[in-house]
Amino acid sequence: MKNRKWLVLLLTVVLMFSLSAPALAVKAQYPTTASFLEYLDSKDMKYKYLGVDQDDDEEVTVSFEGDYMDTIKVEVFFDEDLDVVSMRVWDVIAFKEEDFFDVLKTVNELNDQYKFINFTVDTDDWTVTASLDAPLRDCEEAGEIAFDGLYYIMMIADEGYDVLAKFAS
Repeated sequence: MKNRKWLVLLLTVVLMFSLSAPALAVKAQYPTTASFLEYLDSKDMKYKYLGVDQDDDEEVTVSFEGDYMDTIKVEVFFDEDLDVVSMRVWDVIAFKEEDFFDVLKTVNELNDQYKFINFTVDTDDWTVTASLDAPLRDCEEAGEIAFDGLYYIMMIADEGYDVLAKFAS
């Protein structure tokens, strides 16, 4: 009889947890972000939802292992106007100030080579950032559009790192 009570109690706890599990799911505020998260979920991809930031952009981070970079962390920002997605890979490399002109020349060559991704040099902290900004035309298609951008920035940042790595400090 005791075992039966424990079994009923265990099943009740499991049922209560399973009913509350959907409430633990990420709930994006913007429909463009929600579309992107649904698309990532459909691909069984892991991400971290960070919510709305001080600039009213909704932020998600996705990390990948690269062929050349150990980890490629892409920060994805959805605009509250629902018409833009921005992606950044901060600190593709950090470099020494004395390499500035060589890094700048290399970044310009990378920007000539790739259409969709822009590499920039930050002289405040001597780093290179990869960025992508894309228009979103429809909230339902936003997930797929953003996912395509995610693929390109991840691939191109990794290839850019391979070219820039000789300057990494």
